[in-house]
Amino acid sequence: MTPDEMKLAELLCARLCHDLAGPVGAVATGAELLGDEGDLVEGLGAEALALLESSAAAAAARLRFLRTALGSAGGTLGAAALRDLAAAFFGQPAGASETVELVWRDASSAPWEAEPAKLLLNLLLLARDCLPRGGRIEVSARQPEGTSVTALGKGALAGESATALKSASPEGLGPRGAQGYYAGKVAERCGGAIIVTGGPDQVEFRVG
Repeated sequence: MTPDEMKLAELLCARLCHDLAGPVGAVATGAELLGDEGDLVEGLGAEALALLESSAAAAAARLRFLRTALGSAGGTLGAAALRDLAAAFFGQPAGASETVELVWRDASSAPWEAEPAKLLLNLLLLARDCLPRGGRIEVSARQPEGTSVTALGKGALAGESATALKSASPEGLGPRGAQGYYAGKVAERCGGAIIVTGGPDQVEFRVG
């Protein structure tokens, strides 16, 4: 993938997220307005409204996260804002039977430049794909010492996205593999590489 091809993919992703953000926001606003009607929404209607509200919030959180992780690079991002972006992504219901807990261990309070922030968010996506039964993701987001993200859970293993880090091209990769390949290119753009190590029920990704 050439730099121009990578930039094009990022711009297309940013455009997609931007175009989806409007309709998702409208759904959330509509649900909020219905909730303000009080007695008009009862019983099963109230349950359906609650589901609509939570789903809209989840979709909005995912779009914000993915736009930063996969879209064109923006400016610097505050450490707290970066942590909140990730927490919202993992904290919203995903429609899956298993959940993933995000644990932010030690972190620098210094602002993050766009590319290192993008790389950290991609590491989180890699880690999530390693937890088919749910589990915990521990983040060590330190600057300038280094960054690592560890997936821990029963049956945790390096899946398609992790193995794609070694791919020479995106040819033949599925959606998860394509994300892993892209993460590797982001690491290269930051002047490093993603190193994967594993143990019983855990997979660690660190930037080296």
